[in-house]
Amino acid sequence: MNTYNSTIRQTLTDNHEKATFGARPLRWLRAGWDDMVSSPANSLALGLGFTALCFAAYSAATNFPMFSITYLTLLLAASPFLATTAYFVARQIEQGAKPSLHDCVREMRNRALSIGLFSLLSALLVAAWVRLSSIAFALYFGTLGVDQAQLARTWTAGFEMPAMLIFVGTVGIVLGLTLFAVGAVALPYMADRNDNLINAVRTSLETLRANASTMAVWMVLIVALLALALVTDLLLMPVIFPLLAYATWHSYRDLCQ
Repeated sequence: MNTYNSTIRQTLTDNHEKATFGARPLRWLRAGWDDMVSSPANSLALGLGFTALCFAAYSAATNFPMFSITYLTLLLAASPFLATTAYFVARQIEQGAKPSLHDCVREMRNRALSIGLFSLLSALLVAAWVRLSSIAFALYFGTLGVDQAQLARTWTAGFEMPAMLIFVGTVGIVLGLTLFAVGAVALPYMADRNDNLINAVRTSLETLRANASTMAVWMVLIVALLALALVTDLLLMPVIFPLLAYATWHSYRDLCQ
């Protein structure tokens, strides 16, 4: 009888998950928005900080295209530290405390090694994308000598080189999915538990596997919101960045507690 009842409860839980997997990411966004309302000054500071980094990277890449990947790597290296600071803001709000960026930065510094290793992992994925793009360049133009400036121009050539665009875009999507898989909850996990990167990545992968449908919807929402920030020339990024950071914290709390 106990086995039967357990089976019934598990079936009901599974059915509930199937019915609500699309609503859970929306709840995370709603909770993230509530955090922004609760701490508007801190949220604006984090959003403007990230937006300034994006503008700096874009301007530098436009003026010096051969260093585009360097600027992108620096942006990826700094982003986890800003995101982790936002997680601490969300945690302070959750605990009923008044958010303090000073305290959040201090907590983030205590986890600098783990966050730095995650940034390094992100940089390695970008490096893999660059290497594969270089191979595509060599095959497309029939040359093994790749000039960095010409390669940078090729990345921004758009539909003038559709084959290159499709290849580089496909590789970018695959690597982006990989980065999402290993980092879906890894950063908030490290921020909350001060654990190492290996355990954080393992937890992220296990969470993704156990909640595949929910995380797929969440990934689509993240891409859509970031795309919205990009098409508005980053005007909405000061709002979208802290919103996504807070929502990511709530996704971790919902899925890993």
